[in-house]
Amino acid sequence: MDKFKIYEQMLIETNKKFNLTSIDDPKEIRIKHFEDSLTIKSYINKGMKVLDIGSGAGFPGIPLRIETDFDLTLIDSVNKKVNFMNEVIEELKLEKAKAIHIRAEDYAKDHREEFDMVISRAVANLSTLSEYALPFLKVGGIFIAMKGPKAEEEYEQAQSALKILGGELINIDTIDLYGNTRKNILIKKVRSTKKKYPRGKNQPKKNPL
Repeated sequence: MDKFKIYEQMLIETNKKFNLTSIDDPKEIRIKHFEDSLTIKSYINKGMKVLDIGSGAGFPGIPLRIETDFDLTLIDSVNKKVNFMNEVIEELKLEKAKAIHIRAEDYAKDHREEFDMVISRAVANLSTLSEYALPFLKVGGIFIAMKGPKAEEEYEQAQSALKILGGELINIDTIDLYGNTRKNILIKKVRSTKKKYPRGKNQPKKNPL
């Protein structure tokens, strides 16, 4: 059976037990989860080391890993979601993929500048998200924040944070996904992030840079 079909069935079944996603219609899952996740596929090359922050039910990381051969780590602070992702990874026999139950600021303590790319979809505003994401990237690495129609507005508000954290805008890609406007913000890490970032105690969210 097609891996995406297996993933879709696992998502629908598990969603009956606890809330993984508000989207449970098969057609909507394919468009709003799978196809949306794959809008950044062209940026991921074989052999890359990629971190997905706040992965939830595995988006965008797992659909991308189904299609491309790279080293994937997914992190989320909700254990039930992490367990689900690991079940999917095992069922689909995805090598070089693992989900970890941990907060980004804690994972950053031992994994700074380790990844070629950091990806995240619908997690937090760009100022907050950049503080979580950029410390993980090697200098020269790319952070992709997957957003909705207000991406430019978020970028304007995040310019101070990006300057502090060592990030620089490459582009904001606009995608029309069956009438839904999706925007992917691409940021390059141009210099090392100071070790005090990301701050703990939920500070990136409470007091964005």
